[in-house]
Amino acid sequence: MLLKNEKKVLKVILNLCKNNNTCLTSHEEIVSCLKSKDYLTRKEIDDIINNLSLQGYIDNIITDNKGKKNYCITIQNKGETFTREEKDKKKVLLQRLGITIGLAIVSFVVTIILKAIF
Repeated sequence: MLLKNEKKVLKVILNLCKNNNTCLTSHEEIVSCLKSKDYLTRKEIDDIINNLSLQGYIDNIITDNKGKKNYCITIQNKGETFTREEKDKKKVLLQRLGITIGLAIVSFVVTIILKAIF
């Protein structure tokens, strides 16, 4: 189970690696793709990328380019299926919500009918 910030960073990484399964990115590029209210420090992004790597979503190699730390990221199979799993979770949630509302309406109608009979 991914945390909220991990999901945001993974979505950014998936967007950056859209054409290939690999990309070379930096902390600044990841932060620029996040919303302004979701600012993450370099340490937080390092921890998140390490966690995503340990959980099998990405494969990460840290490189040094003229004193700047860059991430060479390869998307793993689990990372590729992340967006589909998110859509499936929303679909199941909407189905459960629809069933709950439908059953509430049916029970209300049955209650009205029973009150009218008795």
